[in-house]
Amino acid sequence: MLRGCLRRPFATLSTSLVTRHPRHLFPYSPSALPWTFLDQKAGLPHGIVLCIRKLAHVAAAATESIPDETVAAVRGIGTPRTLLPPSPEQQIAIDTLLHTKKNIIVDACAGSGKTTTILHLAQSAPDTRFLVLVYNRRLMLETKQRIEDLGLTNVTVQNYHTLGARYYTSECATDQGLKRVVEDDLKIFENMELPEFSILILDEQQDMTPILKRFVDKVLRDKGFIGPNRQPKADQPLRVVVLGDRRQEVYGFNNADSRFLSMANRPEVFGYINDQEWILADQTASNRMTQSNVDFINQQLLKDPSGKPMRAVKSHDASGRPYPQPRYVICDPYEDLVHEVHRLLEFPGISPNDIIVLSPSVRGISPAIYLANDLALRGIPVFRSDSDISEIAPEVAHGKVLICTYHQAKGIERKASIVLGFDQAYHSYFNKVSEDPIAVTNPQYVAATRALEHLVLIHAHTNAPLPFVDLDTVDETCDLVITRDLDIQPPGPERQVPLFGVTALCRNVSETLITDCLSRLEFKMLAEPTYGTSPPPSEIQDIYGLVEAVAAITGTAIPAIYQWRLKKRSDILAGPLKLLEPPKRPTKRRNPLRELPEEFYERIQYIKYAYETGVITTGDLLYLSNLEMAAKDKDITKLLSIPLMGYTWITETYCKDIHYVLNTLPGDAKISGRGIFFESLRYRKFPLITHGGGPTRPLKKSGVIVTGAMDICRPKKEIAAVWEIKHSDSLSPEHLLQVVLYMLLLGEKSSGFLVSARTGQTVQVLPKTPESLMEILQLLVDSKSGGEQSRLLNTYSDEEFLEECRRDFGGLVGKCALPAWFAMKPSGSRFRKGVRKRKEKMD
Repeated sequence: MLRGCLRRPFATLSTSLVTRHPRHLFPYSPSALPWTFLDQKAGLPHGIVLCIRKLAHVAAAATESIPDETVAAVRGIGTPRTLLPPSPEQQIAIDTLLHTKKNIIVDACAGSGKTTTILHLAQSAPDTRFLVLVYNRRLMLETKQRIEDLGLTNVTVQNYHTLGARYYTSECATDQGLKRVVEDDLKIFENMELPEFSILILDEQQDMTPILKRFVDKVLRDKGFIGPNRQPKADQPLRVVVLGDRRQEVYGFNNADSRFLSMANRPEVFGYINDQEWILADQTASNRMTQSNVDFINQQLLKDPSGKPMRAVKSHDASGRPYPQPRYVICDPYEDLVHEVHRLLEFPGISPNDIIVLSPSVRGISPAIYLANDLALRGIPVFRSDSDISEIAPEVAHGKVLICTYHQAKGIERKASIVLGFDQAYHSYFNKVSEDPIAVTNPQYVAATRALEHLVLIHAHTNAPLPFVDLDTVDETCDLVITRDLDIQPPGPERQVPLFGVTALCRNVSETLITDCLSRLEFKMLAEPTYGTSPPPSEIQDIYGLVEAVAAITGTAIPAIYQWRLKKRSDILAGPLKLLEPPKRPTKRRNPLRELPEEFYERIQYIKYAYETGVITTGDLLYLSNLEMAAKDKDITKLLSIPLMGYTWITETYCKDIHYVLNTLPGDAKISGRGIFFESLRYRKFPLITHGGGPTRPLKKSGVIVTGAMDICRPKKEIAAVWEIKHSDSLSPEHLLQVVLYMLLLGEKSSGFLVSARTGQTVQVLPKTPESLMEILQLLVDSKSGGEQSRLLNTYSDEEFLEECRRDFGGLVGKCALPAWFAMKPSGSRFRKGVRKRKEKMD
């Protein structure tokens, strides 16, 4: 009977409003909490009625739409925000703009209102056109929303890449495209003109890089403000305002340098734009931080005698009570952090949406992952970023405790902030320095300045304090909480042969290094991008009625879906099946995948039954893909937030489209032959690759191990090949580097292909010389191991920095290393005969 029921391919799975045992969701009465949980009758619960007959096939269903109130809250829709009167420091900038012809430098501390200053400047001169260039998309959208709220019509806001893509080339989605614009002196698109402006505002100047600087020069030339030799044109006067916070320069690994802010007045930097003087209009008073938090930061963190102390605008809340002091907690971050979150949630007016947890890293064995799991198991909505520096989508973080890195926290503020890694281990493992710093380094400064009210700093009891923190005096400006006595342990022994993951080697790589690597490769376009079936949603509604991102799950599932339809096999099932058996050996730390509620293992069991009878569904593969991601990241938050019956966002039509794309790859890229492996984990030792040898790790040693999981590979030596499958509209330079490293894992003579499953674009990666692949690996290992590498701009002296400016950063920018077709957009439908073009020639 069971086998007969499971063979019914279009049976559906019924759900019930039976939930998990309340203790899994609610550690205490929901009515006692200062926020409310999802109404069980309104949301999709995890609980299911286990009906074998109906588990055979989960019918594809339309994903529930995201609630309007969630979208409105994220986008800031509602009562328009008005501008508060300018502060005395902001008034200096306004008066300078209105009553002089001078340019302005605003070095503004965290929370002092840089965006507000921009809005005041634009509002005070309604007949003047402003172009505001910001660093990232999130800041661009937030600034545009505030401009719209104020009804301002004289401001154009863009980030550098958006401006480049709109007016020059679609390649400008990455810095490689900006390089092509400046190096090839591209013309503006036909029948388009750059926006009108007579005042240029450059925000977040501490994040400017050489390529962004050269792109600004290019825009000003094309607009007619300067001549070929950067000489100002008298008939086209332009004024400049630069804003930033030199203490928030955190992208030094990509050659960002705060001297683009502090030295903007020098003729080598931006002083050439006009003949007018520059005025400093610093903002040292924070509207975000409380007086007690500022006192702690000034006393314990900002000990640089050349630095200006911060000031706070607020010291008491609306009721007249003083804001709480910071809380410095010495504890075990793997066991004691949940208590800190619970303590904050007991304060009136604080919900999960008001808490941010900051960590040096959110990967590997970071305690941030264990905290995220513990919160999710207790029914507290939580979002852990799965990246170290990429922007956080506001919609997926809304309503949840946000867990992210120091770098990602820039521009974010919440009522309560918990900062992990506030001890010496930060400089031992993450921000390695040749000498102990005498004051807080920039990433930790960013982390310590996110709290509107409650600031909690976590010091692991096994680590020494930060070199500039004095434990004898720290309780003068904060509450010192010793949960566990200090028991300082020496750092553990390093591996004799270090292990590097493929994705880790390709992550957070400077644009200069990417160019150096790509210049050693050649690329062949085998299939152009085309339009296919509409892609599945990247977000769905979770059990709390909030937004959960599922794009990463979809990307993991695509090769599994293809394998099942191609071979009626699923290698991705092997890992979850191990959860049905007792662990073979104890682990040092808890395995969160063995702490899930019982129904999660029951679904694995029924997928096993379905697999044995050949009726596994797309929903099953999505669930297995989520388990696969959880096993790699040790993070079960997505498993707990997505309804067990909510894996319905990929339609059968889209699955057929994906199968068609991957099954018809052209020429050498065709996935064929015996010995094809999916999600294949590989290791290889490279005895001649060195690590170390730079300023932070002077001793150079030989030998590294590289490991990575290939989406699809054919390891047979004579025809070895690897296919890296991406589920995205566009491919990136980092994707190409991943292919290179996978080729090395298979052997230098293997073929490598990068494929977009969404558009069908297929690129073959070829080394220029027999040594090219190994040279790229050495460059990447050097960048991650403290080895010898090109100097970063922020290590240059002021004289060297200005000389590089004079030379247009010739040694740090270089030519675009990618062919123009790499960033081409889809054209035509792949379902029309002859539209899906193939290219066999080298571009």
